Amino acid sequence: MRRFLISTLSSSASRRGSAYHHLNDGYAFSGSRTMVSDRAAPQQDTGHKLAWQVNMRKNCRYMSNLTNPPDTIISYTESNLKGEEKDAVRIKVINREHIKPSSPTPQSHRYYKFSMFDQVQVPIYHPLMVFYTNNDSKNIEEVISDRSNHLKQSLSEALTRMYPFAGKLASELHIDCNDDGVYYVETRVNDRLNNVLQKPDHKFLQRLIPVVASIPNQPLSCSYVSMIQVNFFECGGVSIIFQNNHKLADGNSTMTFMRTWAAIARRDPNQIYPNFVPSQMFPQNPQLPYLPYIPLWYLAVSPVCIKHGKCETKRFCFDALALQELKAKASKHQPVSRVAAVLALLWKCVTTATYSKPSFLHMPVNIRQRFSPALNEYSIGNVLSGASVRFDPGASNLELASMASNLKNAIADSKGGSIDELKGENAHVRFVDSLRKSMEMVTDFKSEYYLAASMCNSKSNEIDFGWGKPVWVCSGNQLNDDVPLFTNRMMLMDSCSNDGIEAWVTLEKEVMDVVKCNAELLSFASVDPSPL
Repeated sequence: MRRFLISTLSSSASRRGSAYHHLNDGYAFSGSRTMVSDRAAPQQDTGHKLAWQVNMRKNCRYMSNLTNPPDTIISYTESNLKGEEKDAVRIKVINREHIKPSSPTPQSHRYYKFSMFDQVQVPIYHPLMVFYTNNDSKNIEEVISDRSNHLKQSLSEALTRMYPFAGKLASELHIDCNDDGVYYVETRVNDRLNNVLQKPDHKFLQRLIPVVASIPNQPLSCSYVSMIQVNFFECGGVSIIFQNNHKLADGNSTMTFMRTWAAIARRDPNQIYPNFVPSQMFPQNPQLPYLPYIPLWYLAVSPVCIKHGKCETKRFCFDALALQELKAKASKHQPVSRVAAVLALLWKCVTTATYSKPSFLHMPVNIRQRFSPALNEYSIGNVLSGASVRFDPGASNLELASMASNLKNAIADSKGGSIDELKGENAHVRFVDSLRKSMEMVTDFKSEYYLAASMCNSKSNEIDFGWGKPVWVCSGNQLNDDVPLFTNRMMLMDSCSNDGIEAWVTLEKEVMDVVKCNAELLSFASVDPSPL
C-alpha cells in the first residue's frame, strides 16, 4: 500500500533568505550554490565546481532579496503597493510543504546525470498555469479539502515515476535524487475565479506563481527541480501553477509531468510512463563549455537578445475560423501549419512596425521524432534543436506567404541532418561548433531578434485531474511588464475553447503600440479577450 509523504516547512526556515525573481522572462536565483549531499557524487573537476559557483553569482546581478515571503500575498512586497492597491484581491498562503515520492527512489537511481543538451541550458523556470472551475454541488470547503488531498496524493504517486523532479540540483552536471520532494505551496484567494478571468491582470497572475526562500548559508532554494503552487478561489475553482528547472526539462518534459500526474489523479487506465533515455543517449561531457561561456548563453545576455526599457505584453487570440483563413492565406507558396501561419503574421507585423529593419526569428524545435527509431514522446530532458530564419529588407519579401514558407523551411532544416554528429567521443565538440555557427548569424548587433516558442498540440488544454478539462491554460513567462530588461518574445498556446491559438507577445512598448493596431493582425485576432 503506497502512501504519500508531506514534509511541512517550518515557518522560520521558509521565511528567511533569498528568493526567486523574474529574469528575462524566466526565473533565476540568488545565493550560494547547493552543496552535494553526504553521499559521494560523481567526481568533478575542482575548477569546474568553482566556475559553477562564480557563474551562479553572475546570474544574480539582476536579483534582489526577499527576506520574508509574506503569508498574505498582495505583491512580491506589500511596501511597494500604492494606497488604492491595498484593497486588491488577497492571496493567503495556507502552507508550504515538500511533497515526496510515495515510494523511495532506489539507490541505483540516486544521481541523475544531465545530458549534453541539458548541460548548456540556463537554470531558469518557466511556469505553466492551469485553471479549473468548480461544478460540484458540495459545500465549498469540502470541495477545496477534497481537491487539496487529491492533488497531493496523486502527485506523491507520480513522483515515483518522475523521481528526478523530487530531487535537488546539485551541480551543473547532475541532480541528487534524494527524495527531498517538490516545493509545494497552497493558498486561498478571496475572490471568485470567474471574476479573475473576466479580464486577466498580469500582476495578479504573477502573484499565483510560487516563490521560495532559502535559509542563509544553507542549500540554495533554487536547487529545487520543480515547484508547484495551488491557489483555491472562493468558488472552489483552482489554479495549478507548475514550473520546472530548465536544466532538466523542456516544454515537452513539463507536459509529460503534468499529464502523468493528471492521469494518476483521475485513475485513467491508460497511464503514462516517462523514460530518461536522453540522459544515456547523449552522455554529458565535463569539458563541455557551460554558463556563461557557450555561444547560446552569450546571446542570452548580449544586446542582440536583451533590450533595455519599457516593454508590453499582449495576448492575441485566433479562433478556429480565423486560423483556417490565415492558414490558407499563408499557404500560397507551400502548405504550412497553423503555428507557422500565426508566427509568420506576427513576425510580419513587428517587422513592419520596426520599419523593415533586418530581423531574426529563432524557435526551439522538439527533435524527438528525428531519431531512428524515434524517441518516446514521454522522454525527459532537453531534446531540442533551433530553427532560425532571417528577414533582410533588401532581399526578402515582406509577404505573409513568403515569411511562412521560410519559417517552415527553417523548422524542417532544424529537424534534418544526421544524428551521428551528436554521438561519439567528440560529439560535444561538434555540438558546440553547431551552436556557434547557428548563433553567429545574429551577432551583428544590427538586427532585431525575436524568440518564438510554441506549446500548441501538446494537449495542455486537456489536462484533467478528474474535474474536467481546464477553462484556461497560459504561460507565466510573460507576465512582468515592469522589468528593465526583456526579450522580444512570442509564445503560442492552444486555447481551451474554439480550437484556437493564444499568442502571448512581448515587445518594446513603442513597437507594441503599432503592432496591436495593425489592421491585418486585427482581421484575424482579438486582443486580450476573456478566456471564458
